[in-house]
Amino acid sequence: MALAALTGCDSATSDTGTAAPATPAAPASAASAPAAPSAEPTSTVAAMDAATKKACGQLLKDIKSNAKEVASAEKIGGPAGYIAVSTQYIAGSAAIAAGSIGANNEVGAAAEKVGDEMSKLDEAWNKNPDKAPSKAGLNAAVKDLQAACAA
Repeated sequence: MALAALTGCDSATSDTGTAAPATPAAPASAASAPAAPSAEPTSTVAAMDAATKKACGQLLKDIKSNAKEVASAEKIGGPAGYIAVSTQYIAGSAAIAAGSIGANNEVGAAAEKVGDEMSKLDEAWNKNPDKAPSKAGLNAAVKDLQAACAA
């Protein structure tokens, strides 16, 4: 039946193209059946909230840890330090992607922005290692994530 729906075929038409006899899909007493599945999404929503809360805690922890690692790498200076900074932003972006799994859409989207900003910083460090790029975009994305986690 799902294949018929995906291919656009009408299940009421037989292979020969003639209309198949109409038969009810379920007895009239089954009309109350949709009420049972509606209770399941409620528990799924509660589980998502718990998953989102857990993801938020992990994401914010990862961001704080990454900021410390970036600061340490920036202190190294010279080419080695800049490579370390760039690498740390890549690692941070990967940690954010992994940490956002299971979060709701709002938190997931905000986390994706943080990861994107970390990737942009990685690219900026690689383009011009002599000039530290602005972290304004990352800071704004982190604030958006914090707001999404607080909602």
